Amino acid sequence: MIWKALKVLGVIAVLAIVLGVAFLFNEAFRRLNLPPVVGQILSGLILGVPIIKSLIFQSSQSFEIVDLLATLGILFLLLLVGLEIDVERILQSSKEGVLIALSAAVVPLILGFALLRVLGYSVVASLIFGGALSVTAEGTTVKVLMDANALNTRLGAIIVSAGAIDDIFEVLFLSMVTIVGFGGSVLQLVYLPLEFLVFIAVAFIFFKLVSKTLRVVERRGDVELFSLIIIFVLVMATLSEALQMGYLIGAIASGFLLQISLRRLRKSDEEEMVRATRLVTLAFVVPFFFVNIGLNFDYGYLLGNVFLVILTVTVAFLGKIIGTVIVKPLSRLSIRQLYLIGWGMNSRGAVELVIALLALRHGLITQEIFSALVAMAIITTLVFPFVLQREIEKNPKAME
Repeated sequence: MIWKALKVLGVIAVLAIVLGVAFLFNEAFRRLNLPPVVGQILSGLILGVPIIKSLIFQSSQSFEIVDLLATLGILFLLLLVGLEIDVERILQSSKEGVLIALSAAVVPLILGFALLRVLGYSVVASLIFGGALSVTAEGTTVKVLMDANALNTRLGAIIVSAGAIDDIFEVLFLSMVTIVGFGGSVLQLVYLPLEFLVFIAVAFIFFKLVSKTLRVVERRGDVELFSLIIIFVLVMATLSEALQMGYLIGAIASGFLLQISLRRLRKSDEEEMVRATRLVTLAFVVPFFFVNIGLNFDYGYLLGNVFLVILTVTVAFLGKIIGTVIVKPLSRLSIRQLYLIGWGMNSRGAVELVIALLALRHGLITQEIFSALVAMAIITTLVFPFVLQREIEKNPKAME
């Protein structure tokens, strides 16, 4: 009994340390007028230093709980995006969003695939590598836009809509690569569009049910209302995950649908629910997501694999920026605005790392490729906030 109590206390202490360090770095960067999200990621890199990691994380249970909270972090961050984003502005930006999502996914995919083929890797490994470079980490990008008060600007809406569309394309593509790579039948690929249609149909039915329940629960109090919101997003994420589309799609979809439902409630209740979601998300679970990026970084493979890391990061940056700038003939945006959106699409750190880890465990990519992808995810995530902040300071009107 005493041993169990000490074990639980140890896990709680680890969570307190992680949150405390993330909070200190977050506040330090805010006071220095630097992006707070960078401070949270750096706190994870520091906690991930082998000596420090071995002292703090003395049991696998601590890692598992931090990883679970990190998953909840990105889940609720995308829920918050769906609740707060201006849907009308996204619809107005849909043309640019689709164009940029397609181009910014295809160009890095081609460049990444070509790079690994030139270096002598297999077709499957090259496809997975190119797919990882083409993904945008919607959760990370959104937090940066929130910190810069740029989420509901014109360019902010385009970045979010392009990122959401990009997530759908990339999940479908990576699902295809995974099925073929793991020895599945090509006929299984036919089910992917059908699964997407099933998700839309079931989500619509569940949304109608929840909308009616929200109006009934509204009379009972905020606790019951907020509980129903949490249940809804978890069910939606589970549904999209079960259909092999990834839980991120379910999370952001639930936010958009809940925004529609909450608008039918009293204005005070709507604002209270959004405020409660923001508090729980940004104060508790989101820091674990950003810290976890740093904790999963392996310094040993970085030092022994510098050349591939440099090539990977270079192709990652160029692929997204070139992919957005080349849509200029079909867009009314300026080259400078497209360049800024290209940086906004550059953040990684979610879907591609999951796929890369899965591919590594099944022997589809080498440890060198995996470490290069992790380094790329961290570097691109760290650089984007500084570029965005600098561009907004130089030209505040660029985002509109």
